[in-house]
Amino acid sequence: MSGMRLGLDAGGTRTRAVLVDGVGEVLGRGTAAGANPAGSDPDAALATLATAVTAALATRDPATVTGCLIGLAGHRSLPDPAEFADRCRAALQLRCPVRVVPDVVPALAAGGVPDGTGTVLIAGTGSICVRLAGHRPRTQRGGLGWLLGDEGSGFWLGRGALRAAIEYPAGALAAAVRRECAADSPRELVRWAYAGPPRRLAALAPLVSAAALDGDPAAVALVETAAGELAALVRATAVCGEPLILAGSVAAGPGPIRERLLGGLADLAPRLPVIDAATAAARLVGVG
Repeated sequence: MSGMRLGLDAGGTRTRAVLVDGVGEVLGRGTAAGANPAGSDPDAALATLATAVTAALATRDPATVTGCLIGLAGHRSLPDPAEFADRCRAALQLRCPVRVVPDVVPALAAGGVPDGTGTVLIAGTGSICVRLAGHRPRTQRGGLGWLLGDEGSGFWLGRGALRAAIEYPAGALAAAVRRECAADSPRELVRWAYAGPPRRLAALAPLVSAAALDGDPAAVALVETAAGELAALVRATAVCGEPLILAGSVAAGPGPIRERLLGGLADLAPRLPVIDAATAAARLVGVG
C-alpha cells in the first residue's frame, strides 16, 4: 500500500503510535498512557489514542494518512468493534479506513511471523495467550482481565507484591513496596491499593523481578508462580512446530520471568519480538 500509514499498539499501561511511509520506514512515533477500553471510559481511551497519534504525526495533516490499524488490548470487551473503529476515525481526524483488531495480531507480526500463523503470549499489564491462523485469532487462553484472570501479569505481580509486603513486612520486597507506595504500614498499603485504578498495581511488578534477582524468598516465589501460570497458558494454546512469540513487558522484558519462560518452553522454541508492535501494526495495514 502506498502513502503514509498509522499503526497503534494500545495496551493497559501505554499506547504507542507509529507512522510509516509507503515502504514501511518509520517517519514518526508517539506515546501516551494506556488505552484499554475494558472497564474504563471509552471516550478516555479515544482521547489517549489521539494523543499518541498527534505526536506521531507531528506537523503532518491526518488527512494524508492512507490507512490505520489499531491493535487494542481489551478488544473482546467492545460491544461493536466496527462502531468503535468509526469513533477512532473521527477522534483521530482521519479520512482513511481504520481497523481495530486484538493486540495479539500485531504482536505476532512483531515477532517476524509474516503469514500470521502461530501463537503469541502477551504478558504486560494483563496476560493472554492466543493462537492465530492467517492473522485471525483461533484459540485463546487467559485475557479475562484483572478481576477474573490475568495470571502471571504485571497486575498479578503487583497485587502479589502488596500482599507479600503486608504479610511479610521484614523482607526486601516489602521494603521496596513501602518505598514505592510511600506507605509505612500495612494499613497505608491497603489504602494505597484501593485509592486508584486496579491496573496501576502493575507498576509494582519490576520490584518483584529486582527483589527476586537479589534472592528475596517472597519475590522468588512470585516469579516462579507467575512463570508457571504463563507457561500453562502457552501449553494449553500453542501448536508444536508453529512460531511462538513472547510479548509484553513481563514475558519479553529482561528479567527472571522471561528467562524461566525461555527455558521452560524451550521445546516450543519461543522467540522475542524483532520490532515493536506499533510498527508491525502500521506495516499490517491492508493485510488480512
